[in-house]
Amino acid sequence: MKRIFLLSAAAIVSAALSAQTVAKMSDMKPETKAMAVSLKLTGELTTEGNSDYRQLRDLCFQLRDLDLSDANSTGLPKNAFHSRHQLERIKLPKILKTIESQAFFACDKLQEITIPASVTSIGEAAFSGCKGLESIVIEGTPVLGEYAFARLEGLKTVKVNSKVPPRADVSTFYGINRSQVKLIVPKGAEAAYKKAPGWSRFFAEPKTAKEVSDPSMCLAPYPMEMNVMKGAKGMDVQTAWNIVAAEGLQNEQNQARRMLTERIGNIVNSRQRGIVLNLSLDQTLTDNEAYTLAVNAKGVTIKGKTAQGVFWGLMTLDQILRGSGNKECVDIIPQLTIKDAPRTHVRELMVDPARTFIPFDDLKAFIPEMARYKLNALHLHLVDDQAWRIEIKKYPQLTELASSRWGQDDMLAPYKGYYTQEQMRELVKYAATYHVEIVPEIEMPGHEVAAISVFPELTCHQRQVPVRTTCGVSNELLCPGNDFTYEFLGNVFKEITDIFPSKYIHLGGDEAGNPALDCWTDCPKCKALKRKLGIPSTDRSENWKLQGYLFDRIIELLRDTYHKTPMFWYESDFKEIQPGCVTFAWRSGQTKEALDAAVRNNARIMLCPGEHCYFDYPMAKGDMPEVNWGMPVTSLKDAYALDPAWGMGAEFEKNNLFGVAGTLWSECINTPERISYQAYPRAIALAEVGWSTANVRSWEGFVKRLKPTMKDMMRRGVTASLEY
Repeated sequence: MKRIFLLSAAAIVSAALSAQTVAKMSDMKPETKAMAVSLKLTGELTTEGNSDYRQLRDLCFQLRDLDLSDANSTGLPKNAFHSRHQLERIKLPKILKTIESQAFFACDKLQEITIPASVTSIGEAAFSGCKGLESIVIEGTPVLGEYAFARLEGLKTVKVNSKVPPRADVSTFYGINRSQVKLIVPKGAEAAYKKAPGWSRFFAEPKTAKEVSDPSMCLAPYPMEMNVMKGAKGMDVQTAWNIVAAEGLQNEQNQARRMLTERIGNIVNSRQRGIVLNLSLDQTLTDNEAYTLAVNAKGVTIKGKTAQGVFWGLMTLDQILRGSGNKECVDIIPQLTIKDAPRTHVRELMVDPARTFIPFDDLKAFIPEMARYKLNALHLHLVDDQAWRIEIKKYPQLTELASSRWGQDDMLAPYKGYYTQEQMRELVKYAATYHVEIVPEIEMPGHEVAAISVFPELTCHQRQVPVRTTCGVSNELLCPGNDFTYEFLGNVFKEITDIFPSKYIHLGGDEAGNPALDCWTDCPKCKALKRKLGIPSTDRSENWKLQGYLFDRIIELLRDTYHKTPMFWYESDFKEIQPGCVTFAWRSGQTKEALDAAVRNNARIMLCPGEHCYFDYPMAKGDMPEVNWGMPVTSLKDAYALDPAWGMGAEFEKNNLFGVAGTLWSECINTPERISYQAYPRAIALAEVGWSTANVRSWEGFVKRLKPTMKDMMRRGVTASLEY
């Protein structure tokens, strides 16, 4: 397999040297798309489904030079080239009229862009994060959206041919470095540009109106109780701050300093008199995550039952300081008191570096963002049919041979990478500073083709199979009748439990049961195990009992030897749930069945049903990913509509509900930026559902409160879907 990988790479590099001209993407073979470095399209370009633009973005993974000047295309769709890090040059269609939101988001190698005179509008964050972009030429007078050209670190010249300044938002060019950027406009038009909104930023920092924060319009999740003292003098935040922290809150003091510096600037100075931010512990609070927050004219006091509660109070203060999101920080926050505690205690996001590897620094960056919204667990799906991503020192072959592959369905690109044990220890330590727990997952008995590709003796018939390059379910499972299966899993989990201090370890368990895949039915070792266990059937009907036997042995190992709580994806094949385990309700349409099983077995259950919590699904029709294996839409409203109790009442919530989780499977998520795009804002909806009680929240209120958050994300350069 490794040899094929290298040959494929060499073939692509060789074939990519010559430019190609075609009418549209359907004129090219799949391997030609993967080889393309320089390409010109001249036909009518499609924008929906498996469109020409989708294929340019997702299939031409090493495309650097693209000429669309003669193409018949009037609209560049949203996300057209989202996070295509290899794109260096593009000529836009001469007849182009619109460039939609985030069309070139984070195309950080793009060097120059000319906006044709025909273009009438450029959408929100269209070129945000194109930090290599040096030159912009605007030939006409398009309307420029919020943050359309924000955070362009390398920008040197902006040339506009119109004497009348194109209409721009004050944020359009947010983050430009005036000392290095030259604005070139027609002679005699300078005065008009100096006065024009958005363009005035090239001459002086824009003056913004004084803003008083309205916490009722900017907090998500919404707190349990909040009382704003109307009429009382607010607290001026644009002054020196002194942070006073009780013993045991050094981390929270550091986090407060970071947060205030990001919002207000370098004004945290204990030697100056000013506002006092007091952080302390209050053992009278009844919940470990509970906190109180009080603001008066002299300062802010945050108290928590634990350090975690204090930290959540800081995250609430951060949102209050953010206000409307129109600028980094408000000028005044009102006097108020907040009492807050979570509805559920585990609010998780799951990411899937097995299908698409997430570079370590990008994985780390995911943690502060989720913590802003009081999400407190990051679930790592580390292995699957498509790759093994975690170093196991006992079996170095796993990462040497099974962490690389060529392609994922129609995306014929290289996928490679893994995490060292030291990196994962660093991640755990870093996440702890944000009070986020890292939960590892090692799949079994299905979704293990990557391991099987290295150790075929793990399977019933010891067949050599390659790492899978498509989504779906493989017929290859770990053999429950094979002693090596237990030796292998025992050695793997010994190292996993040493790396991850979390109380929880996820065992997978999905898509491998009854009706069982046939590999167990005709396996001599499985037949012998059936006889030993007294299983009378010789067909597949009771193969689920073999999975139960395998799970029981591993659960016993984890629970009794390593003192871990095992987790697994619920399938109806699990007639009994082992005491102390946590099961996940994930299948769309089968949640009630899973919850009933949890009640029947007196077990805890994580709620992550696909119709509410699968964030790899598009958030609206036509949103990313445009092409997939039949994913339905999971809208923002669907995510917000999740009832953690699923209508089963307070007793279920008290005795059985473990938490809520959002999942980000990455078969169709092929860049780190797209993980963020798929996660947000649905992860914020999940955070509020999991934290806030139903009586303090509503869909209409959430949408209003979400707008400042989304503006703040755009300002900070964080991508999110705008389809709501």
